[in-house]
Amino acid sequence: MVSQPANWVGPMAKAGASSFNFHYESEMPEGGHKALIQSIKDAGMKVGMTVKPGTPIDALYEFVDDLDMVLIMTVEPGFSGQKFMGDQMSKVEALRKRCP
Repeated sequence: MVSQPANWVGPMAKAGASSFNFHYESEMPEGGHKALIQSIKDAGMKVGMTVKPGTPIDALYEFVDDLDMVLIMTVEPGFSGQKFMGDQMSKVEALRKRCP
């Protein structure tokens, strides 16, 4: 996870990345999430968005039509040895119902 993903879109595209996944909770550029999503697409990459366990899944709903992938984290990022957080599976269910 990086705090300012917009700073990495150009370098990742230049390095040949085919997709770019960012955390919903990261600091967004002017124009917010939609601006970042568009800049990733404009750079020729697929777009993914990740949510941490504490973020409600409905926070992503306004963006799902513009995303190629959603990653629902089942552990808190940055800490090794954590147990799988099974309660996060309800987010997977909710998203699948919303986006079959």
